[in-house]
Amino acid sequence: ATMEFVDVAGLVKGASGGEGLGNKFLANIRECDAIVHVVRCFDDENVIHVDGTVDPLRDIEVISLELALSDLEQVEKRLGKVRKDKKADKNE
Repeated sequence: ATMEFVDVAGLVKGASGGEGLGNKFLANIRECDAIVHVVRCFDDENVIHVDGTVDPLRDIEVISLELALSDLEQVEKRLGKVRKDKKADKNE
């Protein structure tokens, strides 16, 4: 068996609403079979952090929340389509 790892652009707070590269990131994630979440836990003045400070717990919370919000959006879209289809079936 082989495994391919793909590094996708980072996720920022508000990504589920289109902030940063959020929509592109979330689209890439939807194509994956599994997610490996690597969190930065070191300070380096030569490596800028999007929020200005390194806080691994905050970063985990942001990504978890954005993924959950994206999932919720997908469920709401699907539910809307199912309701529309159900209503169309009743009218036939």
